[in-house]
Amino acid sequence: MTEPTESLRARDERVYSQRYLPATEYLRHASRTSGRSPVSLAMEFLKLQRGPGRMTLREYVQLGLYDPALTDEERARFITDTIHWPVTHQCGDLTWQAATEDKWLSTRLLEGTAAPMPRSLAVIDRSSRSYPGTPILRTPAGLRDFILARVRDGAAIFGKENRGVAGFGTFLVEEADHERLHLEGEGWFGYEHFLEKLAGDTVYLLQPVVRNHPFFDRYTERLATVRVGLMVTGAEHPDIPYTVLKVPAKGHTSDHFWREGNLACEVDPKTGEILRARTKDHLGTTDYTDQPETGVRIVGETLPHWGELLDLARAGAQIFAPVRYQSMDVAITPDGPSLIEINSGGAFDLPQLASGRGLLTDEVQAFFAACGVRLRGWK
Repeated sequence: MTEPTESLRARDERVYSQRYLPATEYLRHASRTSGRSPVSLAMEFLKLQRGPGRMTLREYVQLGLYDPALTDEERARFITDTIHWPVTHQCGDLTWQAATEDKWLSTRLLEGTAAPMPRSLAVIDRSSRSYPGTPILRTPAGLRDFILARVRDGAAIFGKENRGVAGFGTFLVEEADHERLHLEGEGWFGYEHFLEKLAGDTVYLLQPVVRNHPFFDRYTERLATVRVGLMVTGAEHPDIPYTVLKVPAKGHTSDHFWREGNLACEVDPKTGEILRARTKDHLGTTDYTDQPETGVRIVGETLPHWGELLDLARAGAQIFAPVRYQSMDVAITPDGPSLIEINSGGAFDLPQLASGRGLLTDEVQAFFAACGVRLRGWK
C-alpha cells in the first residue's frame, strides 16, 4: 500500500472545496424542493445578493432561503460568510490579530489567568522561529522521542494547525512504536514520512487530548465543543448573540461543521438547552431530534455546567477585548468547562445553519454599526 504524500491540511482543503456546485444544480434543487419556478428564485436571490446580507447562491440554497414559508424580513436577516473577515477586521484592533489566530501565542497569554485550558506540549515547526518554554520538534528523531514518551505514559496527543481555520489537518496520536506513529483514522506512518509529507510546511501545536463530560458519552466518542459568539460592547459583560454545540461524528478528530455527519446544535444562550440539531450537505441541512448515529435524543437536553461555561467565555473575551467581535470554543469536561481556543470573529454560517435564522438581529446590526460596519441596505 502506497503511503499518502498529500499533506493532511492540503487534503482537508481539497475536500472542503468540493462543497461548491454549479449554479444550475443549486437552482434546480431549490425549484424541485420548493415547487417555485427557477425565474422567481433567481429574482429573489438577486435581491438578497444586493441587500445587507450580500448572500451567495450557494448560501441562499444551503440555508433554505427559497422556502416560501419565510418572509422577506426573515430572509434579510441572513448574512454571507464571504464578508466575515472584512466585518471582523472593522470590529476590532488589527494589531491583536495574531493574539487570537496564533494558537500558541493565545495559549501563552491565557496561561497567566485562572482559565482552565489544555496546555501546549510542543510545536512542530521546521522554521527558525522559537517558542519560549515550549519544546520544538524539527527532526524525525525529536518527534519520535517526544511521541514515545507521551504514549508510553498512556497519554494521547492532539495536533492542530497553529495558525489555522476550519480544523484543517487535525490529527490524533494514541499509539506509537520506535519506528512509526499511528494517526487515528489514518493508519501507521514512519516519523520521517509524517514530518516531511503529512505535516509538511504546516506548523502544528500539540496538546493533550481533552475528554468530554459523561453527558456526551451518549452522542460521540470525540471531543464536542460549544462555539460561543461574543460582542464586546463596553458594558460590564460582553453580549452573547449565539451558542452552538458542535458534535463530531464517528471517525472525525474535529467537530467542524463542514465535515460530513458532524452535528451543529442551536443552544439557548440563557439556559444551555439544545433547541435544534442539524447536519449539513452540499445542498442544505437535515434536522434531527435524536443523534443520528446513536439514536439517543439530543434536542431538549440541557448542557451541564452552563453558567460556568458562560462565565469562562465572558472572562476570556475581556482579556481580548480589543477584538470586539470574537468567539470561543469551549469544551465541557468532567471537571467543568475548558477553553479550547479563542478566535477573531466567528463564522457567520455556523449559527445560521444551526438555527435556521439569520444572524442580523437588531442587536447584532446595532453592534456592527457601532463598530463602523456599513453594509448596503442597512438603515
